[in-house]
Amino acid sequence: MKQELFEQLHNAEWKLFETWLATSPTRKKRKKDAPPPPPSFPAAELPHRYRMLCQHLALARDRDYSLALVAYLHRLVQAGHDRLYGVPAGFAMRALRYAAGGFAADVRANRWWVLAATLLLFGPALLMMVAIRYQPDLAYLVVSPEQVAHFEAMYNHTGDTIVAREASTDVAMFGFYIFNNVSISFRCFAGGITAGLMSAFALIFNGLLFGVVESRLALAGLGHNFYSFVIGHAGFELGAITLSGAAGLRLGMAVVVPGRRTRREALRETASSLIGMVCGLAAMLVIAALIEAFWSPLRLDYTLKLIVGSILCLMPIAYFIFAGRDHGA
Repeated sequence: MKQELFEQLHNAEWKLFETWLATSPTRKKRKKDAPPPPPSFPAAELPHRYRMLCQHLALARDRDYSLALVAYLHRLVQAGHDRLYGVPAGFAMRALRYAAGGFAADVRANRWWVLAATLLLFGPALLMMVAIRYQPDLAYLVVSPEQVAHFEAMYNHTGDTIVAREASTDVAMFGFYIFNNVSISFRCFAGGITAGLMSAFALIFNGLLFGVVESRLALAGLGHNFYSFVIGHAGFELGAITLSGAAGLRLGMAVVVPGRRTRREALRETASSLIGMVCGLAAMLVIAALIEAFWSPLRLDYTLKLIVGSILCLMPIAYFIFAGRDHGA
C-alpha cells in the first residue's frame, strides 16, 4: 500500500487520538480551574486505539514510509504509552527511555543512510591502508611530511610507567577531544545543507586521514602503540562520526528531493526527525572522549588493552542491533 493511501485511510484516527491526548485530563482540577473540553472519545477506548496506533507505527516502519510519518506516529505512541501506563512524561524519563532503545530504533530506521556513511568513511580508509603499504609516499597526497612526522613522534612513546601523562593533562585532553570530535561530527552533519556534498567530503577525508595514520605508523613499527591507544574509543568515536554523516546525507537528500514540500519545509521536517539521533551521537562523543582521555593513554599489557578495547568497540554495535526492538510497540 502506498503511503498516500495509508495516510488517507488512517489520518482521521490519528488526529482523533492526538485531540484526545490534548483534551483528556492528566491531573485533578482545582475548583477554580475551568472545566476541560470533553475528550474526543471515551477513556475506555484508549487501549484499543493505542494498539491500533502501535500497529500503524509498525507498518510504517516495515514499509519504509517517510521518516516524518514514522516520527509523527512514534510521538503519538509514546504519548499514548505514557497516558495508558502512567509513565512520568518528564524530560529525564523520556531521555532515559530514548537511551534505552529509542536511539537504536532511530538508527535502524535510518539504516540505509548509515550504510552509505559507513562506506564513505571506511571505504577510503581501507583503500588507503592497502595502497600506502605498497607505496608509502601516497600519504603525502592527504597530509604533509611534517604531519606524518608529527604522528610518528606522537606514538613513539617509551618508558615503563603505566601512565603516559599527568592527570591534569588528561583533563585538558578530555576537553580537547570533545572539541575535536564535535567539530568533525558537526561538519559531517551540517554539510547536509550543501545537498550532502560537504557531508560526503568530510566522511571521505576523515577516512583517508585515518588510513594514512594507521598505515604509516604500522610501517614505522609503531602499530602496537597505535592500536592499543585507539581501539578503546574507536567504536564510539567512529560510530558517532558515521551517524553524523548519515544525518547529513539525509539532510542533503531533503534538499535535493523535497517531494511535494518546499525545500525549506523538507529541511525543517527532516532536521526535526533527526534531533534524537543527533543527541544520541553527541552522547557517544562524550563517552569516546572520556575513554580517549583517561583509558587510552594507559600503558598496560597489550593483550589486555586489545581485549578491553574490543569489548568497548562491540558495545555500541550490540546496542544498535538488539536494543529497542520493541520500542514504541
